[in-house]
Amino acid sequence: MKKLLAAGLLLAASWTVLPTVYGRSYAKRVKKQGPDCPEIALTFDDGPNPVYTPLLLDLLKQYNVKATFFVIGEKAKLYPDLIRRIEKEGHEVGIHNNRHISSWLLSPAALERELVQAASHITAITGNRAELYRPPWGHFNPFTLQKAQPFQTVMWTAIPGDWKKKMTPEKLAQKLRLARSNGAIITLHDSGHTFGAYEKAPAVMLEALRLFLMDQESAAFSFVTVSTLYRSKS
Repeated sequence: MKKLLAAGLLLAASWTVLPTVYGRSYAKRVKKQGPDCPEIALTFDDGPNPVYTPLLLDLLKQYNVKATFFVIGEKAKLYPDLIRRIEKEGHEVGIHNNRHISSWLLSPAALERELVQAASHITAITGNRAELYRPPWGHFNPFTLQKAQPFQTVMWTAIPGDWKKKMTPEKLAQKLRLARSNGAIITLHDSGHTFGAYEKAPAVMLEALRLFLMDQESAAFSFVTVSTLYRSKS
């Protein structure tokens, strides 16, 4: 029985934890940090959201910030005007699966369908191909990198936990300041309608982001899209 249990645990880890550790930390094809230049890529996952995404876009415009949005395909289809506005205002649209579902729960064929469907929604809305991908929760299975090969997979240097119910604007703003560095890729969320997230968390995120962007030290950085970050020279 113990041997069977150990074999089962090893099999589960081989599908979940081990590919995720490899994808996040060791895979050379996965972008995790930009060049050593005074540029930062703010990224926003799980949207678009009809309440918070417009407020976020207003804030980004106010501070002349360009960002990258990893959107859910089904939500993009529901709110195509928001996707068009994101692109029109100079931001970048990547995909985050068609549904917000972990790769740990998907077969290779199901994962491929998620990617194809999400990308097709973006193309149908904007006429352009989505080039970037971030797996939900940053979860990889053994086939994620293979199935995501048509895209550039992007992780992060910092994910400060903006989805948590007990997070405050001041605490989150301080986490953002600590994450501020040359080539940083920072992950935030413009929707709270995912498993484990506080529904109103994006309101806290917006206030924290405002505090962070108005901070004098933030003015020393350019806030750019992921693609722009990687076009920079180190």
